[in-house]
Amino acid sequence: MTKILITDAVDEKYVDELKNIDGFEVDFRNGIKADDLKRIIHGYDCIIVRSRTKLTADIVNNATTARLVVRAGVGIDNIDVEAATRMGIAVCNTPWANVVSAAELAFALMLSLSRNICAANSSVHSDRWETLKFTGSELSGKSLGIIGLGRVGREVAKRAKAFDMKVSAADPYIKHEVASGAGVRLVSLDDLLKESDIVTIHASMLPGNLHLVGKRELALMKKGSLLINTARGEMVDNEALADAVASGAIAGAGMDVFEGEPAVNKKLTSTERVIMTPHIGAQTREAQARVGAEVVQVVDSFFSKGEMLNAANLDGLSNRQL
Repeated sequence: MTKILITDAVDEKYVDELKNIDGFEVDFRNGIKADDLKRIIHGYDCIIVRSRTKLTADIVNNATTARLVVRAGVGIDNIDVEAATRMGIAVCNTPWANVVSAAELAFALMLSLSRNICAANSSVHSDRWETLKFTGSELSGKSLGIIGLGRVGREVAKRAKAFDMKVSAADPYIKHEVASGAGVRLVSLDDLLKESDIVTIHASMLPGNLHLVGKRELALMKKGSLLINTARGEMVDNEALADAVASGAIAGAGMDVFEGEPAVNKKLTSTERVIMTPHIGAQTREAQARVGAEVVQVVDSFFSKGEMLNAANLDGLSNRQL
């Protein structure tokens, strides 16, 4: 019997699908605490997580029977992949499921900031009619700078073209011909920050990306520009961002992710012109359906066929029998 532990909220339809596969025993413990997870993890063959659960090295080292960890989403920075590899555990994710939803949220934040949607909504709800106060800006003709031209970044670029925006990107891992094929001009990060009316972050949380946008980078941005982050909260120095918006160095920010979330920097929450959402980039019915379907496929393929779909540590794993 293959024992599967799910530690975060996923669509229960797909929990049931896993339960209905012969030979699978599924334990759904949404919200399990780290100490409890560390205590019980040794009894499972497969662990399925989203972004809430942190599979740190001390927890992974207790996963003595595990053969597979699946991240129901794109990023795997909440999993100690090196520790998993040392234990011979495959780490897989669902890289395509959230892409469209994350790209659309980035545009929702851009539009909300550019057209003062949140403030205008509050005004009308307060029985005020302040049309001239909420004069905004069009996206059309603006320069959009994309930090990270991966799956989500390319989806953002595609939509930016429909808005008639001028698109550039900074990504040291992307070749010029790939960017050109997406209709995007590849530039350095500093040049992107200096040139862009709107900067949107879609990079991965790789080593060296902590505070990728900090005090120095914010100072390079245009006065009147906007910053959007739907990638990882640690990539932006939240304290420096609050200062930049409050001082008028930049015009505003749209944030779906935060350093240290679910706690959010108090200076940031009290700063006007910062729109904040609670890490909802993947929270659409369509994305969650795709995530669930991909998780079932990854788990079933691994245990029934020995296939590692979307494995992040394939090269590092030993040739142990799957």
